[in-house]
Amino acid sequence: MRKDKNLYIIFMLLMAFLAFYWANSNESWTVGGTIATASCFVLFVLLGLRAIPVLSAYILTGDRTDEIQVHRTDEGNRKRDWLRIIGWMLLSRCLLLIIGYVFLIIQHGYSGGLFSKIMETWHISGIDAFAYLGIAENGYVTEGDPRFHIVFFPLLPHLIRVIEVLTGSYLAAGFVVSIIFSIVAALFAYELARMDMSRRNAMRAVKYIFIFPAAFFFLIPMTESLFLALSLMCIYFVRNKKWIIGCLCGALAAYTRSPGILLAVPVAIELVRDLIVYYKVSDKRVFIGKLATAVAGLLIIPLGLLAYLYINYEVTGNAFQYSIYQKEHWSQELYLFFDTVRYQMEYAVRAFTEGNSRFFLGLWLPNLVAIFTALIVMLLGVKKLNPSYTAYFIVYFVLVVGPTWLLSAPRYFIVAFPLAFATAALTEEKSKDAALTVLSIVGSLLYLALFVTGYPVY
Repeated sequence: MRKDKNLYIIFMLLMAFLAFYWANSNESWTVGGTIATASCFVLFVLLGLRAIPVLSAYILTGDRTDEIQVHRTDEGNRKRDWLRIIGWMLLSRCLLLIIGYVFLIIQHGYSGGLFSKIMETWHISGIDAFAYLGIAENGYVTEGDPRFHIVFFPLLPHLIRVIEVLTGSYLAAGFVVSIIFSIVAALFAYELARMDMSRRNAMRAVKYIFIFPAAFFFLIPMTESLFLALSLMCIYFVRNKKWIIGCLCGALAAYTRSPGILLAVPVAIELVRDLIVYYKVSDKRVFIGKLATAVAGLLIIPLGLLAYLYINYEVTGNAFQYSIYQKEHWSQELYLFFDTVRYQMEYAVRAFTEGNSRFFLGLWLPNLVAIFTALIVMLLGVKKLNPSYTAYFIVYFVLVVGPTWLLSAPRYFIVAFPLAFATAALTEEKSKDAALTVLSIVGSLLYLALFVTGYPVY
């Protein structure tokens, strides 16, 4: 309890310092923006305070290998669930292609077949997918507008280039890679959830990942499906004591997107938890060996980001050129996450009062809804969720919500798997599950319609 008290004090002092710094430097004090900031700040503080004792207890209680093994005994049901997941994922990918195409026809009328209109339906030339396909085809360049593509990480383009040999088309290869890793992500989400949940809840966790609004991005040639799959694989293997394999997956995640480096947080928590057990039950030599393996594993994860920085250096002569382009070309810097909701709210109010429905419905409102919904779900689910996942969400939230020009909050949160796990844990009652499923599907269709019809959905 004393250690928890010290952690409470440190956390509150840190948050008080950040609040004071923000209040002292903030120049915009609109009513809506200030209320949004205060609400986000309070929710985050409450989440941190609720997470501290749960996380502390989790680390000190040791592993739960016996409990995990119980969930693996029913191999027959496991195989059936795998087949159901694969079938559902393939069917849902086909349905998404068709539904998106139908929305395009409703808007513009028939002008070509489903596959001939894929570029137009999914606005490939207007989103990050265009950059990834360009990198796959031409590599990183230093001239023209494509020089800014150095801000996009390289693993997805590498895979697209490999698959293009089989498909003969970079666009087709991009869709194939995303579909394959969507299925991989679904299977590993099930396996990871199964360690702590019943079969039914594990299947529902998978469902929520792929019906949340913005989940259609898992279909497009972008990093969402790849990053989610590698993140889940990282945690799954680490929890199964395959530390090096798990950390290699973490390194690949960090080679896919910058938040991959944050997987070091839940991995460190799981490793410390296991090491405490080894310290208690093993002799000194065995413990030292496990400790060395854990440290080596943690050092592996940053290698993905370091490899990306090396590419920056090789291409531009500056390992941090990507950050310069982000600031100069996209006005993107990392700042306080609760200031993000301030300017998001101010832009939303301005768009609404000016009758600018495109930006209000396509950008600012979805961002705000995603941010606050994520915080509320995690706050309610703290005691029902693996504490290392909550810790991962907290650091992930701080990083992805912090940018000074946030455009893609719903897309960023679909790869934050703790959200779906917490949602499944909070909706065990069939009525709650049914209501949220319907709400999510309707929200997904509306958000997809906005995307296809050209609203600023990124």
